[in-house]
Amino acid sequence: TSGVLQASSTDRKKNRRCSAPTSHSGSAWPLGWLPISCLEGRGRGMGQETGSGCKLCPRHWAPYRDKCYWFSEENEYWSRGRDDCSWRGSHLLVIQDQEELNLTGNQNPVWIGLNITSQRKNWTWVDGSPLNQTLFTVSGPAEENSCAAVKKNQIKSEICNTHYKWICQKEAVLI
Repeated sequence: TSGVLQASSTDRKKNRRCSAPTSHSGSAWPLGWLPISCLEGRGRGMGQETGSGCKLCPRHWAPYRDKCYWFSEENEYWSRGRDDCSWRGSHLLVIQDQEELNLTGNQNPVWIGLNITSQRKNWTWVDGSPLNQTLFTVSGPAEENSCAAVKKNQIKSEICNTHYKWICQKEAVLI
């Protein structure tokens, strides 16, 4: 893992700790899940309770903001990374801003959820959204069978059959 992200049960904005909910059986957090943030208040208006107001990530996932990230330890081609993320109930990393791009660190190249999906040679994220080229540019050719990897905080076009590590992403679970 990159070492940039660490599991924490403290909400950095309000400096509060999530308290583990206890049921009558005495259990705390669901097995293998870690709290990452607490929300102000317990309900969402209209008197409806939504739970403890804490967001959780599974064990071995790194929490950041309202998302959870999993860093592979093996190298595989892009579609294998995509399939692995799907199996984990997530998707390859879809980068929304510069901070999220920086999560990849300066380590070896990693696959992200961006590839060329048609002969029109348009970069598209795995969630179906087009690449916003005012936020990010992809260096290298935009050809069929091109996938994106991050190398040294830059998005690069690569042949999809190259073997790299990958990053999976999913929303944290509100309890």
